[in-house]
Amino acid sequence: MEYRKKADLKVECIVSEEDFEFFGICFDDLLERTKAGMNFIRRTKELCAMTQKVQWTNVAYTLNIGMLADGRLSLEFSECIEDYVKSLRNSMIAADERTKESLLEFITTLESSDEESARKLVANFEKNIKKLTVNK
Repeated sequence: MEYRKKADLKVECIVSEEDFEFFGICFDDLLERTKAGMNFIRRTKELCAMTQKVQWTNVAYTLNIGMLADGRLSLEFSECIEDYVKSLRNSMIAADERTKESLLEFITTLESSDEESARKLVANFEKNIKKLTVNK
């Protein structure tokens, strides 16, 4: 695996077919979120932190997966607020009108906040989302 630090809280990991074989998984494990695929993602995030000297905050976590032209895979781990906002904007596509309105208000608040305040808002938001998900 190849690692590239892109920002203080953003690392890209390039994964080859050989890397998948070494870990005993395939691309479908990631897409289908199998136990092995999720374990691979967690371990890769830890390796990114160790090799690139990143202190993850575990707030505003996003993961972007992309296929490269040469058949390798790009896993971009980020805890940057800008990437989190981008992910929220992408989520709005499938949301109903009421949810879109609330998300847009939250995004606007995040964009006008300083880094520390934005992280606190995201942490609270994620805590509330987890509560809602568990109660369903």
